Amino acid sequence: TSIDEAEFNQGNVNDPAQLLQGKVPGLTVSNRGGNPNAGSTIRLRGLSTVGANTEPLVVIDGVIGASLDNVDPSDIESVNVLKDGSAAAIYGTRGSSGVILVTTKSGTQVARGAEGANVEVSYNGYVSAATVANDQPVMTPTEYIEAGGNDLGGRTDWQDLVTRTGVSNVHNLSVSGGTGQTNYRVSTNLRDVQGILEDSGFNQINARANIGHNAFNNRLNLNLTASTTKRDRQNSFEEALRYAVLYNPTAPVRFDNGEFFQAILFDNFNPVAIIDQNVN
Repeated sequence: TSIDEAEFNQGNVNDPAQLLQGKVPGLTVSNRGGNPNAGSTIRLRGLSTVGANTEPLVVIDGVIGASLDNVDPSDIESVNVLKDGSAAAIYGTRGSSGVILVTTKSGTQVARGAEGANVEVSYNGYVSAATVANDQPVMTPTEYIEAGGNDLGGRTDWQDLVTRTGVSNVHNLSVSGGTGQTNYRVSTNLRDVQGILEDSGFNQINARANIGHNAFNNRLNLNLTASTTKRDRQNSFEEALRYAVLYNPTAPVRFDNGEFFQAILFDNFNPVAIIDQNVN
């Protein structure tokens, strides 16, 4: 199956695998829980082995075993997905779970015989927001007290306090062009992604350069690909979501002296304190 840029999924896409979601028969792409740092789980034709690698082999611009984390979705020109025997025939046992071939964008050469050079500067960006669609159903403070619960004097929606509207900013800038013998494309991509759990998300800068040159009357073709990715992650604490469902809805967030309220009970922790008092 071959998918090009015009067929990719559009919108808030921060993982290259999401470009293919629902596009290729037999390819399943999922991100359970929506953690922006977790990445997508990719399965091609189900599970082909037990206890070994179950992810498809990724090949980026001919580099075998590359990581999709090191290519920005906006730099991808096309993706070819190999299934069945064709993958194993080319890549051996490494392709037993399928192969994903990624081709990144490059510059365009000037037609032979034409003079000068063409240069194109491109920018695209967007802002997106993610929010919780449905909270877990739990007792309100009134229902909790009427059921015989201990009234601690507060009225707290713990799920609301540990979640947020995650606002993400994405900016992509590229310069491409070429002459009769050389083509090039240089791009820089900035991503500031917030998760819906407080203190979750990442800041990422990615840069990529593709340069091609034909020499000796097109008898020698030289290609250079260079890329770098730097990602600073805030992993937060998913345990806060668990205790936001379990914690007493009448408990205050803090004592009168400003310290976090903590009940001296087994396996019972203030969800807001878990996030605010730890760094991950």
